[in-house]
Amino acid sequence: MLNTYFERLVPLMQEEGGEVHQIVGDELMVVFGTGGEDPEHATQAARAGLHLQSAARDVARDHDDWPRFRVGVNSGEVHAGVVGGATGHRKHGIVGDVVNLAARLQAAAPVGGVLIGESTFRQLGGRAVVEALAPRRVKGKEQAIAAYVLHDLHE
Repeated sequence: MLNTYFERLVPLMQEEGGEVHQIVGDELMVVFGTGGEDPEHATQAARAGLHLQSAARDVARDHDDWPRFRVGVNSGEVHAGVVGGATGHRKHGIVGDVVNLAARLQAAAPVGGVLIGESTFRQLGGRAVVEALAPRRVKGKEQAIAAYVLHDLHE
């Protein structure tokens, strides 16, 4: 089942300009703007989230018992590099507050939906059709954060 999803979703994310950084269970971590400062990375990521949900619905159309996905999108600077011990397991990691908040957004997203953070919302500007949610408390943040369900993205 997961391979059926990922056969469709991994190439789609690459076509959308993302780099599939890792697959953990039934989750994809996709990074945009890895080539440096890309002013369109938030738009690419938001659009990819909407397209991922559409493609996932297509894949699962005849499988009512298959899981549905949640997408979280957050924008900002991250730390990237090789993490692990001097020997043994090592990997290229992407870490930081932006990554942590993206994970919290994903967990809070409606099933089949895309939840974006404040920084992504600001970068999308008037192109984003959103539903603002009440500020929410999330692990790792002292203050409640703003989050928006992304319904559409105008060009």
